[in-house]
Order: sequence, then structure tokens, then C-alpha cells
Amino acid sequence: NTITIPRSGEYKLVLSDGTKVWLNSASKLKYPVAFTGGQRKVFLEGEAYFKVAKNEKQPFVVKTENMDVRVLGTEFNLKAYADEKWVQATLVRGEVAVFTGMDKSVRNTLKPEQQAEWDIEKGKLDVKTVELDLYIAWKNGQFVFRGQRLTEIMTVLERWYDFEVCYQADWIKEVEFAGKLNRSASIEPILDVIRSTHKINVNTRGKTIVFSAKQ
Repeated sequence: NTITIPRSGEYKLVLSDGTKVWLNSASKLKYPVAFTGGQRKVFLEGEAYFKVAKNEKQPFVVKTENMDVRVLGTEFNLKAYADEKWVQATLVRGEVAVFTGMDKSVRNTLKPEQQAEWDIEKGKLDVKTVELDLYIAWKNGQFVFRGQRLTEIMTVLERWYDFEVCYQADWIKEVEFAGKLNRSASIEPILDVIRSTHKINVNTRGKTIVFSAKQ
């Protein structure tokens, strides 16, 4: 089976083994009707949160183009959008093994609150401790940003609110913001915060948001 979630959408499903999956907007999951063989294998494009049913005899494997994640039973978030240069596996509880490298032969084990971030362009893995709510808030109906570049924030919001962004100066992309927003709310509160910087104009033209320098 293949389930495709459009921009502005989200979906929760339960796989045949009892594993729960939350799919974020602009994501795709391929999975079997029933798991057979020595592994429970699924394929992800985009972002999903997995609460994996424990089965030590049949490991659960999530495959993406640049990273595979192998678990027995745990909770983690995996972000692997084709238009981003990083793949991020963030562990909430339990233990996961992350496989990266040219042939996905390099194994790293994560502990809770750790994230494995694979830089696709540089071919480099960074394992670090992170604030979980920054990476799993979407599953609970929120956006949380702390000191993130505007271009990173807008990449996330574009998928949910289904709009395009135009930057009329490169420096605008680098301005950092922090904030919290319910996913059910309008994007306007965030745009108002950006307008209040006294540096940036924000204009909406149909389904395009234009950021320009104030004169």
C-alpha cells in the first residue's frame, strides 16, 4: 500500500502489527498489508512519527533514500523531505540504530533525546542531544521554533499552509525568529511577528508570500 499526504494535510494510521504512524504534510509512506519475513519494512518520503509495536523477533525498519532506521519497539520521529539537504532521526524513547553512508553500512545507536542528522551534500553524520518539542510538536498540533532562520521556518510552514515564498533579498533568509503556533490557527500571527522586526516587509499575493527589505 502507498499513502500520500498532500500539502496542508496530516494523517494517522495503524499498521498490521499495531505500530502507530503519524504522517506530516507532503509525505508518502509505502507499507505492506501484512508484515512477513524477518523484518517489518516500510518506506518513507517526508516526515512521520512512529510508535513501534515491540517484536524482538521481527525488527521494524524505516527506509529513506539517505538513511535507514532499525528498531525493535520504540518511539521516534524521522524527517526525510526530498527538498531538504538533511535527514533527521530523533529518538523519543527506547533505542534505534541508524544506518548511513554511501551503502548505508555505517551504524550509529541513538539514546532518548538524541538526533542523528545526515548532511546529504557533505555526506556527514552529526549525532547530538536536542530539545524534543522542536521536532515532535507537529504531531501534537503545534509549531515550535527557537532561534531558527526564516528560510527554515518558512519551509515548514509552506507544506502546512500550502503557499510559496519569495525573498527579495538574501539576508532576509538568515534572520532568526522564535515562536509557537497552533497548526489549526492562521499563519497571520507569525507574519505579524516578522513585520514587527522593523527590517522586513511582508506582502501576500494570492498564494505567494513576499518578503522584502523596508526602505
